[in-house]
Amino acid sequence: MMSIRPTIATVDLGAIRHNLAVARRLAPNQAICAVVKADGYGHGINEVGMTLDRAGVEWLAVALVEEGINLRRVGVKTDILVLGSALGGTLYELVTHNLTPAIYRLDQIEALGMAARGKQLKFHLKIDTGMARLGVPLGELNDLLEGLKRYPQLTLDGVMTHFANADLADREFNNAQLRLFNGALATVREHGFKPTWVHISNSAAVLSYPEAHIGLVRPGLVIYGLDPLEKRREIGLVPAMSWLTRPVHLKTIPAGTRVSYGGRWVAQRETRLMTLPVGYADGYPRALSGKAQVLICGQRAKVVGNICMDLCMVDVTDVPDATLDDEVVLMGRQKGEEITAYELAAWADTIPYEIICGVGSRVPRYYIDHTT
Repeated sequence: MMSIRPTIATVDLGAIRHNLAVARRLAPNQAICAVVKADGYGHGINEVGMTLDRAGVEWLAVALVEEGINLRRVGVKTDILVLGSALGGTLYELVTHNLTPAIYRLDQIEALGMAARGKQLKFHLKIDTGMARLGVPLGELNDLLEGLKRYPQLTLDGVMTHFANADLADREFNNAQLRLFNGALATVREHGFKPTWVHISNSAAVLSYPEAHIGLVRPGLVIYGLDPLEKRREIGLVPAMSWLTRPVHLKTIPAGTRVSYGGRWVAQRETRLMTLPVGYADGYPRALSGKAQVLICGQRAKVVGNICMDLCMVDVTDVPDATLDDEVVLMGRQKGEEITAYELAAWADTIPYEIICGVGSRVPRYYIDHTT
């Protein structure tokens, strides 16, 4: 996409490699399955996937078959795990592009067995240990494993589950899930299956739950320099994305002037008002209205008035040197100050995942590669 608007996201691929190294340090002797679904958490799945592939990651994880196909088309060679449903017409593409599905129902096994067409295909079996989202219920596991024996062309290469509360101080539920998972794994082995890969740990568990580092770990947010426990500085993570813009208008308004839709914000003094070319269509949530801050000239300035589809306004009265030529940081660092994804998430009453995944497709990504 040609960029004329000054609103861009800069992604540091060197930071991606650095954060992969941090994940390896946190989970020593474990293989890494880096999660690159949702367009690489908004960072660009192809660029991030190729960077991780070249850095020697053992696995990549996507949500959709289409995401896996895109990675294959740009030259990714490493194993790719499809975490979401792989059914119907996607099975042929899955086999053609050498993607590994996560399976959790007998009808999926039957369909995959038919799609194999004489080839030996691998899959990972997902167990529901308490997330209640995807995964075979424990009460149905024996029947599924018995049914699997009818398909010798299928190899149960991995067994997995997903923590529901790893980012919360809820060790009791985490421990219960781990016990259930270990019991399910024992059942799998009792049926004669010998999975190569066993995995349960997401980013939060990589950081805080070493008991669950059991063969393969699946960092997602950590790869992008963030973590749900907000300990990135002490463990050495480097955020990979900065979100920048430049103003398109700057004017002085008198006290009493109402700003933006609904006039909910009223200037209490003569105010220098800066208009930025970014809005909720770019993924800058309307929920940030009247709460968010930006950086300009190394200082914080507050977003005022309701955020519009394409624009938002900032009070720069206390930044007298601000001009139309200045770079404005929506997320990232400037002159020792920083606006973080955690702050944006708190202001919008959401989570950092939603902030970075939500940076819109019309915001061009520019890639740099700083060694960190």
